[in-house]
Amino acid sequence: MVMPPSYFRARIEVFRYLISRHEPDGSMEKTSPRELLKQGFIHPDIKSSFEGYLKSLTSSGQMTGEPLTFTELCSFNTWFAMHPGKIAGTESLTTSQAFPITIKGTREDITRVIIVKDDKARRVRITRARAIAKLRTLSLLKS
Repeated sequence: MVMPPSYFRARIEVFRYLISRHEPDGSMEKTSPRELLKQGFIHPDIKSSFEGYLKSLTSSGQMTGEPLTFTELCSFNTWFAMHPGKIAGTESLTTSQAFPITIKGTREDITRVIIVKDDKARRVRITRARAIAKLRTLSLLKS
């Protein structure tokens, strides 16, 4: 199901609201819910409040349906939320201080995302273009 721009605009607003609501505790742990929200990751501890606030915002109709701006697309992993098929695995928390979020996936996940499937129409166009090029080359050689 394709979600409208108003849904993603509301999602961005929920991120901003929850980041401003969570007071920094001074430790600035990379895996704290507030720090993870800044990176677009919804910590399991606050997932229910995130979804509840998002549902109330989307049902209120406050958000416009205009296409998202570039800034909105780049905020809080919105582009990946719009295109979940582009993620080669699932996001999960790690104990790493430098990289608190990782993507765990299989080889099949990676090939699904990276390898472009050939379509029949494209192959036919390429074959036709090659045949035309060969015919023109032959006609030039005959003259």
